Amino acid sequence: MTFDPSLTALYALKSLMGTGSVSQTATELGLTQSAVSRSIAGLEKMVGLTLVRRGLRPLDLTEEGRVVVAHAQDIIQSLSSLDDRLSALRRNKAGSVQIGSFGASASTRLLPPLLMNFAKPYPAISVNIQEATDAETLQNLQRNLVDMAVLADPGAEYDVVPLAIDRLVALVPESSPLEKQIELQPEDFLGAAFIMTLGGSEPAITSWFGDTMESLAITQRVQQTHSILALVRAKLGNAIVAALSLPEETQGIARIPLAQAPTTDIVLARKSLEPKSKAAGLFWKFVEKK
Repeated sequence: MTFDPSLTALYALKSLMGTGSVSQTATELGLTQSAVSRSIAGLEKMVGLTLVRRGLRPLDLTEEGRVVVAHAQDIIQSLSSLDDRLSALRRNKAGSVQIGSFGASASTRLLPPLLMNFAKPYPAISVNIQEATDAETLQNLQRNLVDMAVLADPGAEYDVVPLAIDRLVALVPESSPLEKQIELQPEDFLGAAFIMTLGGSEPAITSWFGDTMESLAITQRVQQTHSILALVRAKLGNAIVAALSLPEETQGIARIPLAQAPTTDIVLARKSLEPKSKAAGLFWKFVEKK
């Protein structure tokens, strides 16, 4: 048989240990005396033990009754904590949001102002960012490991909120002959070392170069934008990266626009389902209004 005592019986037994009176317990709990007596009698029948020493005045509990009350206190405290937690969630005073981020474009440029503004009306809701590659971030979203994710072109099956339009830009050392040009063509990169990014823009870069790609002298393939910047600054090659992945200042490096530069729509994406939490729903609505 499943042990499933009523909460009324546990509250009543705990109160009775302190009051020693059915009438006082009934008053304390807002119940009738008969309701208190029935609940305790029902619990005794369920466990097959006598829990109250009824021949005494004031009433007292048996040893078995005190064992039940010891556990009941933990249950009642846990329920009280649960009530406090749920109350905080209802009042938007608690909760957390998990956001996947596909790289520097999101983590350093797009999310910080959103998080700062969201924290003003909802200071008690924590927002956690999980950085990964483009493919891993999309996979985390598919597996429900994050509530939503900042991505480029996640697919039609997701709800999306547009965040920004990113554009490829060239990086060359400030002393480079290319520094003074208004914009660069694919042919301008031939004859010099090229550092290829592995941060997710490689397909767009390859498409932009077209047939010229075969003649490009790729000497490094690098994942992190700050590493690419260091290599370009050291005059070890030119590079092309997504503009939003760059810091505001790139000392020693010139940013040159590309002719007909490919663009990418950056969006906040989530599955077309009910949010996993109230906090996640609040954050989504907040971004939608921006």
